[in-house]
Amino acid sequence: MAPQFLFVNKDAASASLTRSNALEQTSINSHVQRGRRHKRSAHNKGRAANQGRSANNPGRKGDGDDEPDLGSSSAKAASASASSLPEGETSQSGVKIPTSPSSRSKPKSKNARITASGKARPKVQFNKRSDRGQSPQNVKSPKNSDRAILLLNPSSPLNSPRDISQVTSTSIDPFGHSVVKMDPHVAELCRYFRDKFHPSVWHAESWTLKGQYTHQSTSGAIIQRAMQNEVEMNAILACMAARIENVDLIPGQQTDRFMGNALFAVRKRFSSLNAASKHQLLLIIFHLYAGEAYRQNWQAARIHMRAAKDMFNSWGGLAHVPDQSIRESFIIGDGNVSACLMEPCELPCEYDPGPYFTVTPPEMLLEAPRDLSTIAPAFQGILADGYLPDDLVEILLETVECAWVLRYARTGTSPQAAKHAARWLLWRNSAVRYRILAIKYTDMVHEAIRTALFIWIVTAMVVPLGVMRIADLNAPRLMRALQSAKWPTHEWKGLLEIKMWVLAIGAQAARLDSYEEKWYLDQLFEVGLPEKIRRFREHNPDFETVDVLKQFHQRFFYYEPIQQARLQRLAHLIGGRVDFGSRSPSDRTSKSRSPP
Repeated sequence: MAPQFLFVNKDAASASLTRSNALEQTSINSHVQRGRRHKRSAHNKGRAANQGRSANNPGRKGDGDDEPDLGSSSAKAASASASSLPEGETSQSGVKIPTSPSSRSKPKSKNARITASGKARPKVQFNKRSDRGQSPQNVKSPKNSDRAILLLNPSSPLNSPRDISQVTSTSIDPFGHSVVKMDPHVAELCRYFRDKFHPSVWHAESWTLKGQYTHQSTSGAIIQRAMQNEVEMNAILACMAARIENVDLIPGQQTDRFMGNALFAVRKRFSSLNAASKHQLLLIIFHLYAGEAYRQNWQAARIHMRAAKDMFNSWGGLAHVPDQSIRESFIIGDGNVSACLMEPCELPCEYDPGPYFTVTPPEMLLEAPRDLSTIAPAFQGILADGYLPDDLVEILLETVECAWVLRYARTGTSPQAAKHAARWLLWRNSAVRYRILAIKYTDMVHEAIRTALFIWIVTAMVVPLGVMRIADLNAPRLMRALQSAKWPTHEWKGLLEIKMWVLAIGAQAARLDSYEEKWYLDQLFEVGLPEKIRRFREHNPDFETVDVLKQFHQRFFYYEPIQQARLQRLAHLIGGRVDFGSRSPSDRTSKSRSPP
């Protein structure tokens, strides 16, 4: 394949071809000049001198015929270039030819140079030519020849930009090709897509692998393509603005403007989209779908999902969509929207990998104690009692396995095993959530346990969306289930600790300072959890309230990196109502600290 060149036009007086070595410059100059007349300057004194020598010495091949060979064609070219220019002038590329060390150490006046050169050559033709390029000392020195070559690509800038950062500070769209004006706000939304939103779609992977995930390379490609498509760019901007406003709770993101632009562009260009751009249209629909879901405009989100399903059918079903990242985006997105509504998923979950220890090769297993009995022992102790329905028991056991992998996937293990575990966790917990959403119980005790378990799964494994959006949307639903379960027809049958855990999960899921948070706290006092904490601390004075709560949660499901902050707040709220007597210094100051 013939070499290809990328030319960046600066201006007509560009001083040099920057960031190119001598061979590249020669190739580029040859490519540019091929097929064009080479316009020679009539007043170039160096050329006049060469023409004069050719006329006076027709049999002479060149100035270096009687001199030693340089041993390098590139060095010869550099020496010839240096000797053909008058002192102080520049080559055609605009690079100043350096003065040799010998001539610097013995400076001569102009008249002295004319006299010395006149002895060897016609005075009229060589009156301003320097003889340093032809001295045997300089010809034999590879250092000087190499220096002449290296200075064609100098380390310091020569009247032209060193790189694109000196021309523009817009790193996302340096050449201004975007169909949407790349102002600071738009650029920030694009960076948010690349750095936060896209990794969060595959959060189980990016969290476990500390920023790495399977489809990481596609985020930049999506932004680059969107810059050339008004519909896709506005859809991405609308989705990002909606997420920042409604999940991160940062107002003023202009969501309505971007969403209006996107919908207008879709109506204007929908009919012109051909089959080759169906995957791009799917991404547009996905971002509109997610953006409306962030705004809790569920009706509009369902309209976009119906459009996506029609496109899936044109391929023969979701499984036949060529782009795997698009398939996964829709399955994960559908799962998250269904989680917000606690309704069955619209799309099938086709990626359930199966039990971890069954599907994982021995060399890819996590290096950790293979003891699942340490996960949720209080739950596992009642599974054989026959109180819980069989499908809920199965879901609890699958959640225990997911919690074990989640606990050990980030610890010291091989990168290959961690990557396999992260991928397994992503799709196994998606399948578990899919099954939880597909069932619903008439017994409100079972329904409350199902809802609390679901809240814990999305909190621990779908962060930050689970913590900041899905959990607080489902906290009121859990409260209603618990209120119904208080009636005599729905008894807890002595499972008081499970009820305490369910209430504690609700308190941590509820929006801060909301009615639901206060209700859960009241119920915890009613079932006696603060009293149990007080009695425990009487016999263990070194323990703080948060330590007792942590031990209690570890008997069920608990993932400290995610739950710690809300658990500390719950301890603060309980401590604000109860005098635990002799308190540790941190407890004594807990009332004066603002809640986390």
